[in-house]
Amino acid sequence: MTHDEFMDLDPQAAADKLNALIAEGKNQDEAAAEFELTKPDLLKLNVFFVKDKYIARAWGGYTSTKATGNEGAGELGLGGSFKDIKPVS
Repeated sequence: MTHDEFMDLDPQAAADKLNALIAEGKNQDEAAAEFELTKPDLLKLNVFFVKDKYIARAWGGYTSTKATGNEGAGELGLGGSFKDIKPVS
């Protein structure tokens, strides 16, 4: 499989192919070199190396720029501000 063919795969298929190479005993760099992948290539594919294996879209929820409604939520409540926090004495 060429680099361009690999880049056309969906994230899960790409991770599966890389994990198959890891299972054969290759390390992270050797598996990526098999398809001439660079770190930017993996980011573009949305494939990440976590805990000795490749994971597809590990943080997919954080790639969206659409507001969720939880912005500013927490101890301060919606619409709260850190300037409202009083020091504890």
